[in-house]
Amino acid sequence: MAKKRMTAVQRRQSLIEATIQVVARLNYDRATTALIAKAAGVNEALIYSHFKSKTELQLATLDYLLEYRLGIYKNNPVFEKKNRHQSILKELNAQYVQMLQRPEINMFACILKALFALEPEIREKGMQCCMAFVEFNRQNLIEDQGRGYFKDHFDPEIISWEIMGKIMLVSTLAVNNRLDAFGMDNIKTSVRYFETIFLNGKK
Repeated sequence: MAKKRMTAVQRRQSLIEATIQVVARLNYDRATTALIAKAAGVNEALIYSHFKSKTELQLATLDYLLEYRLGIYKNNPVFEKKNRHQSILKELNAQYVQMLQRPEINMFACILKALFALEPEIREKGMQCCMAFVEFNRQNLIEDQGRGYFKDHFDPEIISWEIMGKIMLVSTLAVNNRLDAFGMDNIKTSVRYFETIFLNGKK
């Protein structure tokens, strides 16, 4: 039976997924189009039918990763109207702890590595991704204040950066298979400490 031909959109997505695979294993600078093509199972020249350059492909990959990761968080049931009595921050923390233990956390490696890429455009895109996560956290903290969870005397802007720092640190351990250096029990305890400090003990 003949293999079904991919659409342009499907092929473009397959190249992005191959880029994630190669970058997670190596980094942006060493992720050549030859390696990406091999991971995607295509001829290297085909990449340039969909992207003008390796940089454009890598930037598209970061855009996809940002949309994908934010999509996971935004689909959390806490955002449903029936759950408006729950703390957004607390539910997202619980979701993140679960994600740390699943293979998809390795996708976060591509965002982390972008911050240290040699290519200025990749570094800038990596920073934009991080800023988007910070803003997402900030808006959720403001929403939690409105729900009576986040304590009023703390600044959502500052705490959103603190959350991002914690995520970056723990995710770095996860993507390098070093979570055992801190331990999941300690991570869960750290999350509880964080919630005790910043959240009202509202039921």
